Amino acid sequence: MDIKAFLKAPEKELLAQGVDPASADALPLLELAAEVQAARRELKQQKNSKAKVARDFKAVEKGSSEHQALIDEMQAVSQAFKEAEEQLKNRERVLRAALAALAAPEEAKEPPLFRIPSDQETSESFQVRELTEGEYPAWSDYVRQLQSAPNYCLPEWVGIIEHAFSHPTQIWAAVTDEGKILGGIPLTVFDSRLFGRFAVSMPFFNYGGLLTEYQNVAKALIKRLQAVREREGWQHIEIRTTQEGLDLPVTSRKVSMILPLPKNEVQLDEQLGAKVRAQCKKAEAFRPAVRFGGLELLDDFYRVFAINMRDLGTPVYSKTWFKAILSHPKVEASLVVVYVNGEAVSAGFLLGHNGMLEIPWASTVRSANAMDTNMWMYRQILDYAVQEEYEFFDFGRSTVDAGTYRFKKQWGAKPYPHHWYYLLPEGQELPSINPDNPKYRAVIAVWKRLPLWVTQIVGPPIVKNIP
Repeated sequence: MDIKAFLKAPEKELLAQGVDPASADALPLLELAAEVQAARRELKQQKNSKAKVARDFKAVEKGSSEHQALIDEMQAVSQAFKEAEEQLKNRERVLRAALAALAAPEEAKEPPLFRIPSDQETSESFQVRELTEGEYPAWSDYVRQLQSAPNYCLPEWVGIIEHAFSHPTQIWAAVTDEGKILGGIPLTVFDSRLFGRFAVSMPFFNYGGLLTEYQNVAKALIKRLQAVREREGWQHIEIRTTQEGLDLPVTSRKVSMILPLPKNEVQLDEQLGAKVRAQCKKAEAFRPAVRFGGLELLDDFYRVFAINMRDLGTPVYSKTWFKAILSHPKVEASLVVVYVNGEAVSAGFLLGHNGMLEIPWASTVRSANAMDTNMWMYRQILDYAVQEEYEFFDFGRSTVDAGTYRFKKQWGAKPYPHHWYYLLPEGQELPSINPDNPKYRAVIAVWKRLPLWVTQIVGPPIVKNIP
């Protein structure tokens, strides 16, 4: 950090480095700045005194007693000036070192994505079995104590999914004879005429999968799940995770785009850069307004979301699904809606977990694309995330190099690969129940032309079976 800029506006420069000027961390720097300013004033005063004595020489005769007195005074003033100059150099040196330490790049933070340690195994004996509902509190405790474990594996999501979609969820776990949980996986079961019978961990979201600290537990869980799949007659089990290296068929076409967040909005401005800031400001010509909230914004959010899904040719979730999430007391969920002339034009659904704010669903009506309200909304969301002290913002899942990927990349977000593993009958191909599948193109084209009210009636019963 430049010392001149800091001395000119110390509070502004501290904010730019993510330091609250009123905090205890800022106090030593502000005190050093005050000492430097005082040393500069002292040096200026000594310089003026030296100049005055130099002028006084012109008024006295050489060799006179007054002349000798001025010589003695000049020596004393010069010595004081030298000491003041040295003191200023020392104070500035200390301040520069402190500012350099403050501005030194922090070690790159990693987002809270769960990984099974590669070198750990347990010597405890255990069996893999389905947990009873009475054991769910113990499972909840296990998930919460496991660093970076996805919140979607918690029992509250079991209830939300069952309430909104009527899909049952089983939790399979490795349990010792004493009842200690060493790992596990929740599986939501799908059964429909259109898409068949299968299970997913976890559906509708990006993060789920095997949770354990031990490689031998992970292998035992997979082995047991293969037997469960065969017994239940499921076509496949899909395990959604960011975990690499499981010995299973896998697809890794998708990535999460995640942005580390600074400590304040001034620093966020610098991080985003001039080009992105300029794009965000374009919408201001249309005087947009933003609201963050909960259920009171659901109708506005849902209308924007439903219109956008119809225009994309994708069946829309029921409003009940979003209401169930927003209403749950243990889920950190909220909505953001952008309005132009009082009409909702952009909207997002926000979920917070493990210090990261995620936006699994976001939409803008086509008529607002020319107003850049989508860019403006994301900037408001990032400001909100910084204010709420989240460490990361998850822009959601994208296919590499797709339009959504490029949109998220411009904000500085980095890709983190998803690995979706499959337990399948021998010789069966990987399933592809998603809009990218070419066989759904004709259906998508028809869907785009349907009236909105039709999609809101027909869509939810279909999409509830698309994980």
